[in-house]
Amino acid sequence: MGLREQGMQVLRQLKSWSRKMEKNRGSVDGRTIVNAEFDPAASEQSPEETRLRTLGTFGGVFTPSFLTIIGVIMYLRFGWIVGNAGLYRTLTIVVLANIITFITALSVSSIGSNERMETGGAYFMINRVLGFLPGGAVGIPLYLSQALSIALYIIGFSESLANVVPSWDIRIIALITLAILTLLALIGASFMVRIQYVILTFILLSFVSITAGFRPKFSNLKPSYLEGVNFWGVFAVFFPAVTGILSGVSMSGDLKNPAKSIPRGTLAAVVAGFIVYLLVPVMLAFSVARDNLFASSSLVQASRWPIFVTFGVFGATLSSAIGVLLAAPRTMQALGKDGALPRIFGSGVGKTKEPILGMFFSVLIAVAAILLGNLNAVAEVLTMFFLTTYGVLNLAAGMEKLVSNPSFRPSISIPWWISFAGATACFGVMFLINTIATLIALALVVLVFFLLSIRARNLDPGSPGIWEGFWTGLFFAVSRRLTKARSRSGKNWRPLIQVFAAEIANHAEKITLAALFTRHSGALAIYAVHDPASSQSREELLHELSLFSETLHHRNIFTTLVETGNLFDGILIASQAAAFAGGAYNSVMIGFPSGTKQDKEYARMLMGLSALDKNIMLFKRGTVPSHFSSSPVIVWWGGQEQNVRLMLFLAHLIQRNSPYHNRIRLGTIVPNIADIPAAELKLESTLQELRMQGEIFIVPNPEKQQLCTVIEEHSKESSLVLLEWPSLRKRPLEITCQDCVLLREICKTCFLS
Repeated sequence: MGLREQGMQVLRQLKSWSRKMEKNRGSVDGRTIVNAEFDPAASEQSPEETRLRTLGTFGGVFTPSFLTIIGVIMYLRFGWIVGNAGLYRTLTIVVLANIITFITALSVSSIGSNERMETGGAYFMINRVLGFLPGGAVGIPLYLSQALSIALYIIGFSESLANVVPSWDIRIIALITLAILTLLALIGASFMVRIQYVILTFILLSFVSITAGFRPKFSNLKPSYLEGVNFWGVFAVFFPAVTGILSGVSMSGDLKNPAKSIPRGTLAAVVAGFIVYLLVPVMLAFSVARDNLFASSSLVQASRWPIFVTFGVFGATLSSAIGVLLAAPRTMQALGKDGALPRIFGSGVGKTKEPILGMFFSVLIAVAAILLGNLNAVAEVLTMFFLTTYGVLNLAAGMEKLVSNPSFRPSISIPWWISFAGATACFGVMFLINTIATLIALALVVLVFFLLSIRARNLDPGSPGIWEGFWTGLFFAVSRRLTKARSRSGKNWRPLIQVFAAEIANHAEKITLAALFTRHSGALAIYAVHDPASSQSREELLHELSLFSETLHHRNIFTTLVETGNLFDGILIASQAAAFAGGAYNSVMIGFPSGTKQDKEYARMLMGLSALDKNIMLFKRGTVPSHFSSSPVIVWWGGQEQNVRLMLFLAHLIQRNSPYHNRIRLGTIVPNIADIPAAELKLESTLQELRMQGEIFIVPNPEKQQLCTVIEEHSKESSLVLLEWPSLRKRPLEITCQDCVLLREICKTCFLS
């Protein structure tokens, strides 16, 4: 079926569809409505859509996030913080830390309300926004941090319990606790969330006990730092307390409505945690003496019923352990689905697609860490990975807003500079906490990025993320800048060449030569000209063009297809329609017509290209391919000043870009021997003015031989001949076949004119 028949068939289908729409159109209260039928069979569900999502905002996002925020630092280190910094500066620390967390929560909410969230939480967000490599580079260290954090929180619980029962061994307690929590986690996320409700109850009771015990006796308002401690040192101790907002986000694959639950639950957890962290230091500052604030039991002293605070400590450590025990396997599952880890880790069991394999490996890592005993050496590095994730999330949200992708339509929209400020704060806090740990964490991220880039060669990395939109936006900005700065000066002239080819194989040498002209300093646009009546399909021609362009090893090659029934009209239209960074391509390279029947159309096309102010390069193949010869490049000058500059510049590009570094020879033909000195002086001054090295030669022609004969005789030992021809702008608009006969005679021995 030809293109015309296909177009008519599509038109008939559109008319038929339009008539059906008119029949189904009705009017209700003056408003037009359209009735449409939906075919369920036409909708396909992805494997992720078949996952049974059971969690809501409170249980799936708010509870795990809030319980991770209200952790061991509040119960065991808040007194030490108030004792050193005093109430005023403690509140300053709380406000600064929560500003960073709140900005990150806004960025998370912005991405979460725009993306169709699946399993993986923070990793999924980074992967879908920034792409496979940045997502994996942050996601794999994040997973390891979550797996090791299981052991960290369980050891914290075991130490707290050992303080109550000193005879119990911490490692034994930790292993037993891990086994119990793992068995409970195997039942499913919903069951673990119910356990967190119980823990939340104990923590709320501890708040009641602290509030009831408030008796203003002291005034710890001003700082009293211990030796070696300063404001930023205290800030570094407190900040990990507010880094638990991703525990709820990690449950993204189990949420009924992630787009609503993630923003609402995360922001609510941040606000609730902020209120708690404002009230608790006030209670401590007025209820506990300065010396007693430095003890880990200071919050117990400030409470009315200490047993509730003890249970609160147990609950805080266990809730944090439960949060990462649920999050780590799901992060691993998402990494497996995307191919950053072996695909087997992406599998799930049951209707809820529980990541059993991910759970198994996460528990193994936790057991190994527990047996090592002391995790203090790696605790700060783990915090760095979490902060890296927060910083990258802020960057991702800021870039989404900055590049103005039409697909980015979040329910919660924030200015890009706020997200970037949050990212800057995250990375700044990392260096304030521990510079060495920060450098180690960033080095591991870079290492994972490098390893994934090797693995990605054998994978389909899926969506490239935001980068396509980023480079598009950057291209627009550069184009606007170039448009304003563009001038007629030749100082910054670069070859921007369009090459037209109806058959790629037959025009390979012409395209290769154009690529040699433009390599390193210009751009080449290759147009495959397709005739609708041709037996070769568009797809076949594009595939052939793509394969050939890869063999040229050229950074700035752009390929496209021109659909036209008239070759010459297609070249004229495409040459003036294509634009490059705010301007147009400045040169067109075409082959010489094979038959005299096309001469008049060909000449008309040349006149049209000249009127468009294009540099026109006519190519004629020689006996030896120009790019396989080390012979010199010969430039024949016929007297036109602008032509010789262009031809010498093209010869210079051949000399610079060719592996043979061909010599340049500049020559001209004079009618008499007496004209040789003047011609030599002119050619030498031209080379000197253009700052080019080359040989000059003068050919006298007193016998008035035909030009083509003289040129042929003196061009035999050359790899490429550059020959000018008379300007078409000075010719009459009426073109005759005699013009093309003249061109044929001139170009008999030329490879390029």
